[in-house]
Amino acid sequence: MRIQTVVVLTDFSAAAEQAVERAVLLALRHQARLELVLAAQGRAGLPGDAATRLEQRARQLSRRHGLTVLALADDGQGGLDTALQAAQRADLLVMDARTQGRWRWPTRATGILAQVLRASACPVLVVQAAPRSDYAHALVHAISDADGELLRGVRALHAAATVELFHVARPLSGLRLACSEAFTHALQRRRRSASARPASQPNQPRVRVSDAFEARRNRVGLSTGRLDAVRQLAVQQQSTRADLLVLAQARRSVLRDLLQAGKAWRLLTEPGGVRCDVLLVPQPGRVAAAQRPGVEAPAQSAVARRWTQAT
Repeated sequence: MRIQTVVVLTDFSAAAEQAVERAVLLALRHQARLELVLAAQGRAGLPGDAATRLEQRARQLSRRHGLTVLALADDGQGGLDTALQAAQRADLLVMDARTQGRWRWPTRATGILAQVLRASACPVLVVQAAPRSDYAHALVHAISDADGELLRGVRALHAAATVELFHVARPLSGLRLACSEAFTHALQRRRRSASARPASQPNQPRVRVSDAFEARRNRVGLSTGRLDAVRQLAVQQQSTRADLLVLAQARRSVLRDLLQAGKAWRLLTEPGGVRCDVLLVPQPGRVAAAQRPGVEAPAQSAVARRWTQAT
């Protein structure tokens, strides 16, 4: 599968420009169309000449890189509705973390990032690091990928030289790994598939399998009963220096986000979290209706099915 349309959100901040640069790299790799969308928490977050600047930025990127770059029309409300409508037909939505807000607690439920994750029909790439090249090491949260969807997504992205399927530890009895027989067989198949990959396919990602007992900090945490999945993912990412973290994103309600921070928010905001980019793939079959008026429900679209079925 080739990514055909990439949507990127910007408010002209330094962090948003990093997201634009990453989106350009991905569009170049796939010769995809790039769509720029102004997005801020209300009109107050955008400069007065934002629409003109966006058009100029689109023309500049098109001339510099030889890409088809479109500046999507401003909806007059901060751009989020436009972004979510564009996500219905896109293969990937790229944005910066957008975790800052006047009040940190409600931001995790009502901020732009939360609204995008709640309603986007396509995978969302949250950019945190300045892009210098393609991703070299993707860390996949394997326990949420028993059917291989995330692994197929990373391969569709063509973004990593190494894909690491990381299995967190969970308690069943004592300190035993909660690994079902089916999941164990899936990991074994992936190992065999990775080792048997023909030499004629050098551009396919190399796959390895790891668990929470590889990193010393995780082993210490597990011995003291700290089995928090977010902490294990963060420690493994820091230990391996992976530059892309991939995990499934379940649809969460506003109330649930207010009561309890989700994995993505914690990984992006906690002091011991990750500083790499994070790819969040919507879980199929658990797509909820968009929470904003005028935006169609992000049902499993043809784009989402292409992503899921990519090999």
